[in-house]
Parts: sequence; structure tokens; C-alpha cells
Amino acid sequence: MIGAERREAILRELRLRGTLSVAEFAARLGVANVTLRRDLRELERAGRLSRVHGGARHLQRPADDGPERAAKQLAATFGLSPHRSGDDPPVATIGMIAPTGAYYYAEAIEGAKLAARLAGVRLVLAVSEYDEVEERRLFERMTTIGLDGILITPSKSELAGSPLRALIEASPIPVTVVERIWEFPTRGRVVDSVRSDHRHGAEIAVAHLVGLGHRRIAVWTYDNPHVQEISAGARAAARAHGCRMHVPEFDYGHPDWSSIAPAENVRRYLAEARAAGVTAALVHPDRLALQFAQAALEAGLDIPGDITIVAYDDEVAGLGEMPLTAVAPPKKAIGFAAIDACLRAVAHSAPQAEPFPAQRVRLLPVLNVRDSSGPPPGPAMDRF
Repeated sequence: MIGAERREAILRELRLRGTLSVAEFAARLGVANVTLRRDLRELERAGRLSRVHGGARHLQRPADDGPERAAKQLAATFGLSPHRSGDDPPVATIGMIAPTGAYYYAEAIEGAKLAARLAGVRLVLAVSEYDEVEERRLFERMTTIGLDGILITPSKSELAGSPLRALIEASPIPVTVVERIWEFPTRGRVVDSVRSDHRHGAEIAVAHLVGLGHRRIAVWTYDNPHVQEISAGARAAARAHGCRMHVPEFDYGHPDWSSIAPAENVRRYLAEARAAGVTAALVHPDRLALQFAQAALEAGLDIPGDITIVAYDDEVAGLGEMPLTAVAPPKKAIGFAAIDACLRAVAHSAPQAEPFPAQRVRLLPVLNVRDSSGPPPGPAMDRF
């Protein structure tokens, strides 16, 4: 690959992902690290990127007429137009039921707020606090107070046979299911869904670890709605790359699992993984990954020298003693796209409008590489 082609590939990667790692990207291009670093220096001198330790990042250029221009461009990609006047009546009123207003879903709510503002939609928010009875009560109320559509993130991931599924399918107004898998056949009213592809998120994390040379990988996630997707994606990627996935004896549900001493659970899991020869771990969510990293450091392990850690969610992964590489679901874009899907369904629900097919929108997470990523230990440390 000639120099001009390499530099164009670098800029394309930065436009897509925002950052790149010299070691990882040089391996992808099949060139030496020193060659890629030389390209990065040239591009930095030309004002095309900013070099950082171990790689580079995309230059965020300010929009000519401020943040509103970027927001309008984003709206245009979803077919929305900015609302002209705050005095105009809303074009629609859409309810949103979230399991919590904090952590992961705070960004999804922000994305929904932005899309609603740009489209002239009034957003009505309710929070269920992961209470299944409460979310059904909220949903039933929203169908009776004159809303045009509803966004809902169910508390649980398993919806087959649930009372909430029956309510959604019998809803008199359009419903968009957010951040949950909805693959049921249509019964009556069309139900849309907008979600992150967490299986893909796990796959890119495992591919990243394999690309660094890891062949014995642990995936730790439990007691949350995305366990099955993340675990399935990691297993599929491990099989595809021919590496071994650690299956722990000690995990959530084990007789010795402590409900009052989570740090002890983390230490025991880490000890078992190390004894099994694990050199890299994908840990979900961020908070568990931070605990895992802290336990590793306190045990005298070097990150990433002894063990590489990839977090999942990227809410707080970069804030630990060791900034963690993390899979970042597109949380804000999920909220934005959910408003778009629901508003389209509202527009096509009028008696005179032509029906619009059900939408199954999946947005792909990205991987943000930080200091916790590195190759596995040398042969002297290799246990398999």
C-alpha cells in the first residue's frame, strides 16, 4: 500500500471511529508501526488529525454557525425539520417510558429530547424504576391521555408471554420498543423497535482482543437485560476466530455468590479466570469492569501487561485508575432514532394515510480503545 492510500485509510478510520490505535491499525494495514507513526506525523503537520499516546484522534472542527447547524444536519439524516416557533402547537405528543432516568438511559432520553425539539414534538417522560407492575400502569395511562405515540423500554428483556407484550400489541396508538429485542409477528397494530446491536458490540470487542493476540478470553456479564445478546455475540466471535472462551465455575447464581460483598465476588472471579489462563476479559457493565480492574491492580497485576480489560457501555470506563477500552452503544442516537420511528408511525396511522411497514432498527456500537488494551503476556506466562 502506497503512502497516499495509507493516509486516506487513516483519515477514513478516524472519520468512522474518532480514534485509532497505532498497533491495531498497522496490523490491519499490514505495515510496520514506525511507518504508520510517520504517516500520522505528516497528517498532523497538515492539520488533518491530532496525535495522542499510542495513536491518533479525529479533529472536531466547529460548525460555521454553531451547534444548531450540527443538530440540523443530524435531524436531516432522520428526515426531521427544525420546529420554527416555540409558540406553535406540537406536531405530535409522544410518551416515553424509561426504566430509569440515570446512567445508560440518561443519554437515550437526551437523544429523544433533541429529536423531539427539532421535530416540534412534545415529549412526555415517565420512569418505571424497573418495576414491571408500574410500567404496565404507566403504559395503560399513556394510551388514555391523548398521546399520539409511545416509546417504551421494558424492564425485562424476555417479553414472550408477558402481560406487557399483550398491552403493547393491543395499543390504540403507535408504539416503538426501545433497546429491547422485539421480533414477534405483527398482531393488529404495527409495533416498531429501535435498539443497539449488542451482539455486534461483543463481536467487535472479541475481534479487538484476538487482533492483539489473545486466545483465552473471559466474558463476564450477569443480571441485566443484555446478558444473552452480549454473551452470544462473544461466543460466536470466539468460535469464528478459533479462540477459547472461559466458562467460569464461580458466577452469578453460585452457592458462594455474595449479595452483600460484591468486591469479594469480583476478586474470586478474577482469581479463577487467572488460574484458567485468561489473558483478556470483556466485562459488562462499566461499573463491574471498573471493580474488576481495581481488583486486578490491587492483586499486583499489570494492565494490560498481565491482563487486558474491555468494558461494555462506556459510561464511566475512561474514569478509573486505569482508563478502560470500552464498547460504546449509540445511546443518544437510539433515543433520536426512536422519536423518528414513532413519529413516522404516527404520520401513517391516520385513516387516510397509507400503511407503513414495521421497522426493526439496529444501531451499531463502536469500540473506544484506551490504555487497558495490549497483547497477552509472553510465552513464560502462557498457560495454554
